[in-house]
Amino acid sequence: MKKLKYLNICYDLKENNEEFYNYLSSYTNNLFKYNNQDELVELINTKEIHLVVTKYNFEILKEIRLLNNQIQIVALLDELNHTHLLEGLEIEFIKFIKSLNCANELIDILVHCQENIDSRKSNIITLNNDFIYDSYNKTLFKNAQIVPLTKKELLFLHFLIKNSTKALNYDEISKEIWNNEMSHDALRSLVKEIRKKTYKKLIKNVSGIGYRVDL
Repeated sequence: MKKLKYLNICYDLKENNEEFYNYLSSYTNNLFKYNNQDELVELINTKEIHLVVTKYNFEILKEIRLLNNQIQIVALLDELNHTHLLEGLEIEFIKFIKSLNCANELIDILVHCQENIDSRKSNIITLNNDFIYDSYNKTLFKNAQIVPLTKKELLFLHFLIKNSTKALNYDEISKEIWNNEMSHDALRSLVKEIRKKTYKKLIKNVSGIGYRVDL
């Protein structure tokens, strides 16, 4: 958590959430407030901004991305829909949330932001057969359409992609996906369903170990 202190964060004052602002301040020494788009642009042009917290506005988001292609964005909206998620593919490095009131989600976002700044990896992952995965918003697409996955299917796919450099063993999968109550039949069934909705070679069985994703 110490690394978070060095994040430079822009926060939209129009949100007027004092509790959230104070909470955010407790995690970084560098919180810059702004009131309008011009002030935001000025901050991006004069400071090394890592993260922008702003009300969802596609035109503003596009301008942020034109100014800096690495800034992480948290976009606040009332209702998340298919159009927003598609625009997220275009903008990149953007996390959509409906509320500023969840402290745990905020910490996860900040940590994820720091990890991606360090690794310089995109949250938009291109798979084979025209599939695309948005790891920030945990959404799978094919040909600009969302691929409907169950909660457990999505949780498992995200876990595999997050750990794409290694094979995940059965104990790790059981703990993460089934709270240590996994049966091998349930796991095989889950893998079969994901392959059916995507393609067979996406998930590889590693004999005697478990599974890994093929990126």
